[in-house]
Amino acid sequence: MITPLTRTSLRVSAVLYAALGVALFAAPDWSAANFAWKISAFVAMTMGGWCIGNAYTAWDAARIGNWSTAYGNLVYLWVFGVLEGVVIFLFREKLLLGSLLAAMYMLTLGSNVWVAILLTKEWIQTRPGLSTEGHSVPTWVRGLMIVFILFVGFLALYGWVSGAEGRGADASIFPEPLSMFSLRAFASFYAALAMSMVPMLWAKGSQSVLTLGKAGMSFIVAITIAALVYLSIFNFSEHPGQLMYMGAYVGAFFVLIGLFIFDKRIQTASPIASGR
Repeated sequence: MITPLTRTSLRVSAVLYAALGVALFAAPDWSAANFAWKISAFVAMTMGGWCIGNAYTAWDAARIGNWSTAYGNLVYLWVFGVLEGVVIFLFREKLLLGSLLAAMYMLTLGSNVWVAILLTKEWIQTRPGLSTEGHSVPTWVRGLMIVFILFVGFLALYGWVSGAEGRGADASIFPEPLSMFSLRAFASFYAALAMSMVPMLWAKGSQSVLTLGKAGMSFIVAITIAALVYLSIFNFSEHPGQLMYMGAYVGAFFVLIGLFIFDKRIQTASPIASGR
């Protein structure tokens, strides 16, 4: 079980992420002008999508209350908090902390880092395993997990090692040039997504996979909406790699929908076998 202190901390972090996410998502132009470092309105809205997803991920983990089912959510939050904290440290000289939004970002990330500290302590003490609840995970699902980990992990690694002239920063994939600060922040987000999926490769029951899938859907929907709002800044003819950015989220959306439909059919066909 997740300890009461950690569950409370997860809820606090979720509320902070929700407030920050709404600000970034609903008012991207204002947010871009008042953020903790220089970003565009599209980056602001996209990061708002991250924060909305983070809020759902943290709140759902606290609601579930046990490691075995919320394992992927907790791994995501741990990696995101630690790596984004590292990014802030590395680019601390470029921080712009004179606004309320910037202070809110720092407070929210700080709450995430605190959660990561608590999760580290709990994991060392309890060494929790994955849930066996649900039906067995099909081979095709594990195959898609591996594809996801390799693809998103590659984006994360490239975003961390790429220089200012790299394809990650020159609008060839993301539709706008990114500063090194923003590029590393994006890379950290992708790393958290990839790492959250790694434990699911050993999942014996589907429930932990579905829990992470629902969290993933919250990211996909919010970030895709941001991309559609700013669709005019994409230039697919000159930068076909931008199709990869859009296609990754759209593809993940349909894969998750397929997974949810498959799980529902399994439950309907054999509720006893599904373990529910």
